[in-house]
Amino acid sequence: MKLPLTISLLASNRISTLERCLDSLKPLLLQVPAELIIVFTGTDIRIRQVAQRYTNQIISFTWCDNFSAARNTGLKHAKGEWFLYLDDDEWFDDVTEICEFFRSGEYQHYNFAAYVQRNYLNQEGSRHVDAVVYRMARRHSGLYFEGSIHEELRPYLLPCKLFQSYVHHYGYIKNTAEKRGSKALRNIPLLLKEIEKQPNHTKNYVQLAQEYCTQEQWDQAEDLCRKGRSVCLKEEDRLRSWLQVVVVEVLYKKEDYIQAEREALQILDEESPCELVRLLLLEFLLGIYNEWKNCQKLSEYGIEFESLLTHMEQHPELWLTQQIGTVSKDKVMYPEWLYPIRLNCARAELELKNLKNAEYFLGLLPWEDEYRIHNYYPLLDQWKETYAPYLTVLLAKLPYDSSYLLFQRLLYEEQNTNNESETKLFIFRRCLKEINHPYLQKQLIEIALRKKTDLTPLLKRIDLDSWKTYICAIVSETPYEENGHLWETLGSLFTEYPLQGLWLKKLILEKDLSRGFLMKEQLLQTLEEYAECIRSFYQAQYHNAMFEDASLYLLPADCRMALAVLDALDNWKHGNLAETIRLFRQVLQIYPQMTGVVREILRLLKNETALPAPADSAEFDQLSIQMKAALKTMIQSGQYAEAMSVLSQLLPLLPNDTELLKLQQQLLTKIY
Repeated sequence: MKLPLTISLLASNRISTLERCLDSLKPLLLQVPAELIIVFTGTDIRIRQVAQRYTNQIISFTWCDNFSAARNTGLKHAKGEWFLYLDDDEWFDDVTEICEFFRSGEYQHYNFAAYVQRNYLNQEGSRHVDAVVYRMARRHSGLYFEGSIHEELRPYLLPCKLFQSYVHHYGYIKNTAEKRGSKALRNIPLLLKEIEKQPNHTKNYVQLAQEYCTQEQWDQAEDLCRKGRSVCLKEEDRLRSWLQVVVVEVLYKKEDYIQAEREALQILDEESPCELVRLLLLEFLLGIYNEWKNCQKLSEYGIEFESLLTHMEQHPELWLTQQIGTVSKDKVMYPEWLYPIRLNCARAELELKNLKNAEYFLGLLPWEDEYRIHNYYPLLDQWKETYAPYLTVLLAKLPYDSSYLLFQRLLYEEQNTNNESETKLFIFRRCLKEINHPYLQKQLIEIALRKKTDLTPLLKRIDLDSWKTYICAIVSETPYEENGHLWETLGSLFTEYPLQGLWLKKLILEKDLSRGFLMKEQLLQTLEEYAECIRSFYQAQYHNAMFEDASLYLLPADCRMALAVLDALDNWKHGNLAETIRLFRQVLQIYPQMTGVVREILRLLKNETALPAPADSAEFDQLSIQMKAALKTMIQSGQYAEAMSVLSQLLPLLPNDTELLKLQQQLLTKIY
């Protein structure tokens, strides 16, 4: 007689999902004679402690960047006719179909089997894509895993059984981007006719080239610029300046950087362009050298550009006399072009460790005009990590009255002062009172939460919606394992700002539910606390009449969801399981973000309705302890048949007792 099934689980250090994975295997271990092997590749002792509650077969494996090697270790120790494998971050929704496959004897007619891996695209579990994975096979001497990553069982032998059963998997959450089409054409046919009529008229070439540039038809624009320049060179037309700039601009937009650089340098060296054209050509060269990460050229041409720009500012009449169409001061000083150039030059100087030059370029940014500078806050923060400590020091010491620089002084003090100095406290109070930009306010709140500092000066100035936005981002970005300091903040918040405190608590509990992978008792307790928190948040703001049946539809979706959850949990406590299931399905319609949580609740409800009610009396508990002790004695003394008889009677009464499942596996290995 052969053991029908071996389940091999690869476990690393993912403690949050391991127990849910093992819990989903209970019905399979209960209904099918099977052994469970856990190949442990991690180092967290808690993993082994959890695993030991389910099986004795825990195999330590030193990770070697080869998934097949780890899988083959489990396969080598397997005794089952069939081999099923999965990871510790997956769990079955329902194994009924797989159980029936073995119980009916159908497994004897197949060599392979596949089930579905449901890969979620968001943490809430409302979007997913399904993939068929071939994770089950009849075991034979030639079976092996192949591939160091994305490993597969070989050889693949038909026939293959396809299950509808699926595992939940959150490992492929990604974001996607959308693309837009180009704009419609205008005026081009008319200009083409004009060129046919007047082939030597430069202005037509300029206008048509401009139309092509507007439509981003760069090849056509380049061709028109070159034709126009050939006419211009013969006629010495004033439009020559425009064409000198635009031909390089078109090449730049086409990302033909080599040709763009060649033509820009040729114009600068051989055609004696005016100062305005020189400035614009230098800007394109700086863009090219930034693409090439040529820091030396960025430094050299950046200094030349700023020197020439200073000359133009000292002789403002040159802007007027040299302007032609779009070739103007506005084009040179266009903020979305000029300030990134200066930032790139500053970065190049930091790379070269020319700190004096870096300070010079940083000083050219519009620090006191927050409308202009605020878009660069995130980029500067990224650079601080790359160019620490140089950039951190430079930003903290720039002599401008700027919210961002004030905040940098605070961060500098935080990093370089061990105690709460008067200077640090003064700057922090100034930040709380003066900083108005959302990006900086969010970071201030993060610091205050870590320091457990009074947020009153800031909370007095921001509305509840802003708080909700900031704290939502903070909780989302905080690693789940570091939620402790967020909990510690709640006490002080509830005292003066209960609504802000309730919203923070709501988000923390939401994270517990969606990412904590809680087991049944804790899951239900947390879910109830979460729903109570949301109800309290809205009851503090809305009139009681809003919570009457006739007005419920007017409440926000999360509030209606919370009320339905509380109603469902109350029905569960009173044994009204059908109504409980109906209400939880209603929750899904109201608030899809709770899909993952509700799906787990429905799975638990399904198991609860399918399994016999456990005996709760103290006498039965004592009896079960005695029976398990007797079972162990029988196994040790070789009374396997007697032990199996007792075990078959106990398992239906205690289906969630992992110790019994473990004894069953131990007994099966003796019998088979």
